[in-house]
Amino acid sequence: SSGINAEYGVEKGVERRVKAIRGDTLMETAKDNRIGLPSICGGMCECSTCHVIADEATWSLLPKAEEEELDVLDSMAGVTDTSRLACQIDITRALEGARFTVPDSFTDAR
Repeated sequence: SSGINAEYGVEKGVERRVKAIRGDTLMETAKDNRIGLPSICGGMCECSTCHVIADEATWSLLPKAEEEELDVLDSMAGVTDTSRLACQIDITRALEGARFTVPDSFTDAR
């Protein structure tokens, strides 16, 4: 199968289990599943509006963020130790069962 299961905590604590397609980004998965993640720059790692927070177990599965992503995260409010930009997370088999929270508010860091 080319899909994995991932969970988003969205809309005031409501969790949604979604199918994610390997090779897509987490941002594309959110859009495909109508999860409210603005992604204003379209996945170019410029705006920070696809900010998500990984749970601890998921965080340990993710590859390290590149310098460009870290620069964007450093420029925004509301970042946690497990914050990432969904446009920079590629869906792989290793992310089966991953859990992410969508923050209540968004910042456009451009």
